[in-house]
Amino acid sequence: MLTVAVLMNAFSGVAISVQTLAPKYFIDDILLNPALDNAGKLRWSVILAAGFLVTTIIWRMLLWHLSYRMFTRIREKVVCELRSAFFRHINYLCLRFHVRHQSGELFSFLFGTPLTQVQTYFHQLTMMGPHCAFSAITTLVVVLFWDPFLTAVMFVALAASTFVMARSRDRVKTLSHDYQERERQVSGKVADLIRGSRHVQLYAIEEDIIGQFRTEADAIGRQMVRRDVRSHELWMTYEGVGYVGFAALCVTGAWRYLNGAVQIGELAAYLSAYTALAWPLNVLFQISQARGGAQASLERMAAVMDTLSSTPEPDEMSREKPLANAVIRLEGVTFRYTETPIIKDLSLTIPYGQTVALVGASGSGKSTLSQLIVRLYDPQAGFVSIGGVDLKNCSGRDVRRLFGIVPQQPYFFRASVMDNIRLLKPAATEGEIWNALELAHAAEFVRQLPDGLQTLIGEDGTTLSGGQRQRLAIARALLAGPSYFIFDEATSALDTVSERNIQDTLQKILPGRTAIIIAHRLATIRNCERILVMQNGRLVQDGDYQTLAGMPGPFAEMVREHGFVEN
Repeated sequence: MLTVAVLMNAFSGVAISVQTLAPKYFIDDILLNPALDNAGKLRWSVILAAGFLVTTIIWRMLLWHLSYRMFTRIREKVVCELRSAFFRHINYLCLRFHVRHQSGELFSFLFGTPLTQVQTYFHQLTMMGPHCAFSAITTLVVVLFWDPFLTAVMFVALAASTFVMARSRDRVKTLSHDYQERERQVSGKVADLIRGSRHVQLYAIEEDIIGQFRTEADAIGRQMVRRDVRSHELWMTYEGVGYVGFAALCVTGAWRYLNGAVQIGELAAYLSAYTALAWPLNVLFQISQARGGAQASLERMAAVMDTLSSTPEPDEMSREKPLANAVIRLEGVTFRYTETPIIKDLSLTIPYGQTVALVGASGSGKSTLSQLIVRLYDPQAGFVSIGGVDLKNCSGRDVRRLFGIVPQQPYFFRASVMDNIRLLKPAATEGEIWNALELAHAAEFVRQLPDGLQTLIGEDGTTLSGGQRQRLAIARALLAGPSYFIFDEATSALDTVSERNIQDTLQKILPGRTAIIIAHRLATIRNCERILVMQNGRLVQDGDYQTLAGMPGPFAEMVREHGFVEN
């Protein structure tokens, strides 16, 4: 499709050459031809005009429009493929990557300057490039057989313009790279300010944040001014070279005409050709500038696309499937985000169907351990397995689909309650959804929403209270019916009555399934079969509630500090 469009576009450029060189034949071969009388001159003028109209309207404009329609479709398909490939890649990258890169920065790659510049360059290159190149080449080939002096002057002038064009492209690439780097930084900062709008109002710091935004907007504005002014200076240099070339052609043409070497029509054709060539060369100059920007954009995108995940997916030949209803085992696991280990030589076996609590001070490694179990990270030493299958040999998606995960701060998309609940089970019926909501003690408040299940949830659940968000997250996990559950402070935002109700529900649904419960509140874990106490990345105690509470150690200290007394 692209080849056909290029050919049609190129032929329309040839038609422009016919249009440009027509004055020579009109003046020298018709109007100044002594062999023709006035009637003959008029007749050939009409024939030339008719041929001119056929060439310009039917040949040039029709082919131009058809190629434009094709190029537009191709351009959007290419950009869509590039955008989709980028989005797909960043979604499969590990959490380390997303910690280092802000969402606003990544959004700028998808819909900001980088792809816009690639889109602009592709459009100009395909839509204007063949058209202008063939127009210039055809014109130059024709004049090559006319006067050698005028042709030489024209070629020198065009060569000088081409040299300036090449130098400008490299400079524009540097300017575009600098601007995009600044835009990346500002986009991340502004996105962070927008996401924190609720807390901005909570702390009454609107004016301070507006000032920060103004500073960032001013910074990117200065960078844009620098880029555009310098680009305009490069354009003026190129245009100035063109004017010098035209002046040289006029002087040389006058000299050749006065010496009888060329006819007036041929001189007019040279001047017309040089003027006409200014347009395709200007377009090619713009394409050259656009290429510099697009190249800088693609290099930045390629840097992200070439980023490897620290939890790489195994190849198809060696990939294994994690097992449902199987034992979870960690053997000699050590993990670090930076230099300091968060998990240190930890070994642990969780039989299938056991309800296990993970407790310990903040930073002891509880959440990190749960993230290793679902293969959000891979350990630097040791291994994590389910049913004897090393998770490094499994796709992260396959592992996580076995788990129902309720994080401390669950995320909700800007969609209806129903769409958010059945995110993990798209085919769930409305009856199944209501059953999950009942189990999570969320049905009552959902019924009171303006549109029930169809009520639109604000971005990241901003229209819901903390307790409502957690209950919906629990319902979402219950609906999926997984083999394993992970509850990371899942009831921390609930009131006492709601928490007790959720605990009663968990007592009904968890038997026969593995559940890992991370909690600071001891009331949350009093019914767990097994409690694992973590301290500084190590497993220091392992037992049931009564046993650990009655023996010296960190857990007994936690019981005393929290003042928890079992009923």
